Amino acid sequence: MKKLLILSVLLLSAFVFSDVFVENGKVIFTFEWEGAKVVYLAGTFNNWNPTALPMEEVEPGLWRAELELEPGTYQYKYVIDGTTWKEDPNAPGYVDDGFGGYNGIFTLVEKDGELFIVGPQKKEESKKYEPNPDREDTIFVEDGIVVLKYYNPEAEFVTIAGSFNNWNAEEIEMYPLGDGWWEGVLELGPGVYEYKFVVNGEEWVTDPNAFAFADDGFGGKNGVFEVYEENGELKVKSPIEETVQEETSEEAPEVAQQETAEAEPEEVEKSELKEGLSVEDGFVVFAVRKPEASEAYVAGSFNNWSTTANPMEKEGNLWVARIKLNPGTYQYKYVFTIAGNQVWQEDPNAPSYVPDGFGGKNGAFMLSEEDGKLVIKPLEQKSESETPFFGKYSIDLTYKYATDTFLKSLESSHELTLGVKTDFLKATLNFKPEGSFLDSANIKVEKDGFEVFGHYNVASLVEGKPYEEWFAETGFGLGISFLSYKFTADVAFDTNAEKERFLIGVSGENFGTYFGSNYLLGIEKIDLAGFLSFDLLGAKTTVWTGLIFAKPVLYFVNLEVDSDNFDVNYLYYEKTSSEDKGFLKASIDLFNLELYGDYNFNNKTYTVSAGYVFDDTYVLGLAYRYGDYDNFENDPDKITVFGELRNEFASAKLGVTYDAYKNIYLDFQGEVNF
Repeated sequence: MKKLLILSVLLLSAFVFSDVFVENGKVIFTFEWEGAKVVYLAGTFNNWNPTALPMEEVEPGLWRAELELEPGTYQYKYVIDGTTWKEDPNAPGYVDDGFGGYNGIFTLVEKDGELFIVGPQKKEESKKYEPNPDREDTIFVEDGIVVLKYYNPEAEFVTIAGSFNNWNAEEIEMYPLGDGWWEGVLELGPGVYEYKFVVNGEEWVTDPNAFAFADDGFGGKNGVFEVYEENGELKVKSPIEETVQEETSEEAPEVAQQETAEAEPEEVEKSELKEGLSVEDGFVVFAVRKPEASEAYVAGSFNNWSTTANPMEKEGNLWVARIKLNPGTYQYKYVFTIAGNQVWQEDPNAPSYVPDGFGGKNGAFMLSEEDGKLVIKPLEQKSESETPFFGKYSIDLTYKYATDTFLKSLESSHELTLGVKTDFLKATLNFKPEGSFLDSANIKVEKDGFEVFGHYNVASLVEGKPYEEWFAETGFGLGISFLSYKFTADVAFDTNAEKERFLIGVSGENFGTYFGSNYLLGIEKIDLAGFLSFDLLGAKTTVWTGLIFAKPVLYFVNLEVDSDNFDVNYLYYEKTSSEDKGFLKASIDLFNLELYGDYNFNNKTYTVSAGYVFDDTYVLGLAYRYGDYDNFENDPDKITVFGELRNEFASAKLGVTYDAYKNIYLDFQGEVNF
């Protein structure tokens, strides 16, 4: 036990020099990246949310985050400025992310009340296995199921934990066979697996009859076996049998030469096919090496990224597919079935690459016809600096069904945003044709820890961002913000230059206070406001409060709760000479359901809606609006059926509404990002 503890401490000290380590019972993540405004930590511990866990910049270019995690296996990545996914170059281990890149991976285990990090093999390292020549045959396949037997007459109960179940010590129970023998069954696909037996929920035991052994990171050993497929049947073996055969061939060179000579004609015949892309008889040939895969497919822009449309066949040591394509530009990836799971992987021999939008990259090529023959060429790569422009267009239309005109237009609005963004400059222009031609303009220049900004606005309030977009009144202004100290100052004027406004504030990551004069901050012209942010049951919670020293005096409280699966926004404000007013909004994502509700405490109106999401793209839903009975003619009860199509670039929503006066309305909302 003492020896194990010493080895564990040595292991812990080694991982301190990794980017992920344990300190005071917490898992510490550190990441070096220059030039980022913010870096987020995303992983299996927060459902891969790209903005839920901001890291702290403890030194210029050095980011740090602390998490309290339970023992288990975790994967993670870093997200630069909330958009660019990066793997940890010094992770304890790596695993394929399914998009042609890698996730960092580590296993957090508890020994004698202390937490330790165990990292699997690095992606550039090969795993070393130790053979077990004294084993008895207690591991075999029966009816496609891997069976393991273990002898321990003193055990009260036994479980199996391994790489196949994230080393969960409670999930897979073994069954007593009598006379001290225990049996466990595993449904596994082809692959190499490490494991241990867990006796009485406490003692981790190495299988004495394992095919081979691997270092467990604590001075002990894990059992290892390999599942493979032969003639359509699953079998088990040692993962180092091929190595033993290679060593045997060195001891008997004459036999090895004879076997090579016999196999030479077949190898020569198959050597004509190389990894990568080529053209053969008018077909594009995709060839890749993946010996651990049991199935392989090509998915790309030519088959709508289908994972089954273009299967690959095994030819020698390569997976091969031949696809008839017309001249054009294409992107693609390979989809492998490994240990029963689908794994996406970029082609390591692709002619060129383009970002896939998930932190990895797609293979890309241009197929052209020259002198009657198809030719594969790489794409011309464009740097990000060549495309600094961005934009968004949104439209909102409302029609009423009428017997004379069928559809009568009631309301319409269009909005166009154009912008440019470089390393130190960001500028946007916002156009609303139905109002002022130029609705707003913003420019921001950042350099060496501070920024200077200018703005012009005619909107009364920026929808959805009442406290982030302060510059929302008609007028213009200039300001400066010292980023390192979170100090903001802004002086603005009405367009007629008759009334000045100013706002000054100091804030940190979780708090802030602001003082202003004639400045619109969310509800009305604010005199004093502040906010406090904190975590509440895993949800980011922000409370705003403020005062307007006028007659009557107004104060407000705004509660915002933001979680991965639900959001709550409660706004309450009161004037000393009027009734209390408040609004409550809440939304919940539950499985494939999107639920929403709001309530107005002043006129007792409310809205509830529910939508079902198909494949993260299509939404069908129903909404009900309880009207204002003091003003029922203008705000009656309504019921709406709606459908929505969405992706990361665009969305379109169509709704049909029927109200208490039997009127029928048609609403369309659309948005395109470019």
